[in-house]
This record gives sequence, C-alpha cells and structure tokens, in this order.
Amino acid sequence: MDSTFDIKPEEFEILIVEDSPTQAERLRRLIQSKSYKVRVAANGKLALALLREHPPQLVLSDIIMPEMDGYALCRAIKQDEALRHIPVILVTALNDAKDIIRGIECGADNFIRKPYAEDYLLSRIGHMLVNQKLRESPETGGIALYLGEQKHFIHAGRQQILDLLISTYEQAVQVNAELQQRERQVIELNMRLAHHAAALETTNHEIARKNLELAEASRMKSAFIANMSHELRTPLNAIIGFTGALLMKLPGPLTPDQDKQLTTIRTSARHLLSLINDMLDVAKIEAGKVTLALERVQCQDLITQTADTLRPLASQKGLSVLVELPSQPVVVDTDKRALTQIVINLVNNAIKFTDAGSVKVLLTQKADGGELLTVISVADTGAGIKPEDQPKLFQAFSQLDSTSTRHAEGAGLGLYLCQNLANLLGAKLSFTSEFGAGSVFSLTLRGQR
Repeated sequence: MDSTFDIKPEEFEILIVEDSPTQAERLRRLIQSKSYKVRVAANGKLALALLREHPPQLVLSDIIMPEMDGYALCRAIKQDEALRHIPVILVTALNDAKDIIRGIECGADNFIRKPYAEDYLLSRIGHMLVNQKLRESPETGGIALYLGEQKHFIHAGRQQILDLLISTYEQAVQVNAELQQRERQVIELNMRLAHHAAALETTNHEIARKNLELAEASRMKSAFIANMSHELRTPLNAIIGFTGALLMKLPGPLTPDQDKQLTTIRTSARHLLSLINDMLDVAKIEAGKVTLALERVQCQDLITQTADTLRPLASQKGLSVLVELPSQPVVVDTDKRALTQIVINLVNNAIKFTDAGSVKVLLTQKADGGELLTVISVADTGAGIKPEDQPKLFQAFSQLDSTSTRHAEGAGLGLYLCQNLANLLGAKLSFTSEFGAGSVFSLTLRGQR
C-alpha cells in the first residue's frame, strides 16, 4: 500500500455481527490476529445498540440472523446520520444476483461470499478501512481501488459509480444467461454422449460375442479339416502304394497305355496327398497345435538337400535348379522341419510358376547391430506377379488369375502356409516381383551374433 494511507490496525475497531458462535469466534480470532480491536454481536438488534453506544470503524455482518437480519441492520446504519459513514461488509452464502441488488439497496459497501479465503477477507477489510480514511482525507476525497499490486484512485460521484455498477451488472446478467445456455448445451451433449457410449458398449459386447462365435467356428473348421485329412490320407496312401507296385510290374507286365494310366493315377494321388498335408498343416497352425523343436540347423546342408530333392521335378520342365552358398558354414537355431517345409514350398512354387530358365536358391548372412540376419532367397525366371495380384499373394486358397500362371496346379495354400510357419519361427517372409521378369521370395531369420 501507499505509505501515505497505511493504517495501524490497533487504531481500528471492527464489529462482528454473527448469530453462529462458531463462525463468530472464527472471525474474531482471525481479525484479532492482525491486531484489530473486535467486538461481537449475536444479531442486528444487539449490534445496533453497540453501534450507538460506541461506533466502530467497520461492521462485518452476516445476513441471515434472528430478530434483525443483515439487510435491516445495514439499512438502519445508513439511515442514521451519526452512523452512515461506517463501512458495512455483508458476509453471506447467498449467491443470487437479486440478493446482491437488495444489499446495494440497503446501502452495503461490500460483499464477501461464504466460503471465503481468510487472506481475501483480511484484504477486503484493509481496503475498506483505507478507502474510509481516503474519503475523510481532504487531499483526495476519493477511494482507492486495488487491481493486483496496483492501486488506483477513483474520484467519480456516487451516481456515476452506481450507473457503472448497474451497466456492469446488466452485462454480467447477459453473460450469465449465455453461460447457462452453453451449460444446457453441454448437458444435452453429455446426454447424447452417454447414449452413444451405451450404444458403443452394446456394440462392443456384440462384437465380443461374434468373435467368440467366430473363434469357435474356426476351431470346429480346423478340427473338421484335420479329421477329414486323416480319413483321406489312408486311402490315398493305399492308392499310391498299389499303383507303385503295379508300375514296378510286380504282378506282371504292363501295356504302354496301362503304364501311362497308372503313372497319371499315382501322380494325381501324390498331388492330392500333398494338398491334404498342406491343409492339415494349416489346420494345426490355426488351432495353435504346432510345437516347435529348436535345434542347430546347418543351412547349406538343408538347401542342398532340398535342391537335390526337387531337381528331378524341375528337369521335367526343362528347368535348372541352382544354389549359391557361402563358403563359411551358416548355422541357425530353429525348427528344422518347419524351415525345411518353407524352403521346399518356396522352391516348389518357383518351379511350378516358371516355364523356362532356372530357379536359384541363395544363402546370405550379415550383421545387423547385435543380431545376425540369415536370408534364404528363392529367385525364378517365371512370369512374375501383377501389382494388383500381389496383396492377395499370402491369402489362404488364393490363386492368381494371370493367364501365364493359372494353369499351375495347387489349392493356393503354399505361400499362406509358408508365411504362417515363418511367423511361428519369428522370421519374416517377403518378396519382390516384376511382371514378366520373375520373382524373388526371401526368408529372413534373426539370431544373436
């Protein structure tokens, strides 16, 4: 505060008017802690008697009290020529604008709402006493208004200040009406949101139920495929065995036509058995019944054996199977059966969709930070894959419609099976392809250096 108008609390007496003994005692202790002198009255009637006996410098009054409330007390003070100069602060829990207007009509100088911060209450008392001192001073004849740490003197007349307060009140009422309208809109939006949340929860429950049904249907499908595959494999093995015996001419010689027909039967049976085995493997993977057996696998040996196994099949189409292997042994910790199945399927697929040229299997290994990347790639000189067909390449039972590849036999399970096996091994199966120029499929296995 400006030192010119600093006050000495011990020179000021404050009259507390409060019917609640607890509240009155709290106010008394608080105000006395700042060295003000304090008197207490339990209602307006008693307070008015004390005021006329010995006027204080400020009245701090509750509104709701017996015998004489705060409004009546304030009106009586302001109508008394000997008392009207005393500032009156009304302390109330009432918060309606009409209550404030009524207080102004009664002549109240300030309002403090309950619950209040003690620092704020003491600050208001100090400012009221300073302003009272300023009004009595011939040097200013105005009041001091504090905004933060800044003090401003107001010399306007009573009517001017009242007009300003009324216009400010009208603006506040308008803003309050707008806020209430916004609040109603927020409530309405919250109700809509709650409705949508309930609908979303219902939908989520329905989705969860459908997912359970789909999972059960998938389990039943896998079980059916597994059972049917086992049932079909037995007669197929018998057909393959008996046709093999006939082709070996164990029962007796065969005519050329009989030899050709039996060869067709055995080839078709072997193809069908291969498809059934693929379906059985897919069913096991989807049912989560595949158990990996990790072991040290020498990649050069595995690739060489695969190439030797499939080279006769490639020779039937006039294709060569090439291998490109590093001189240093490449060993990985993985499931040998699953890795072998992936490589066989990739090489077999390359042979199936290549009409001329070759199929090459490459093995590379390189460091990647603290890991070793082992990459087995199968490159062919086939027709390649159209860009629009590539997204569905790893889908189950998916076959390309390209005229250059549609003649190839298969159920469309080979690459789907390879990808699922790769996922089980923690590996990545990727490919690059240019239509008319061939494809390269790569299996990347990660291991510690």
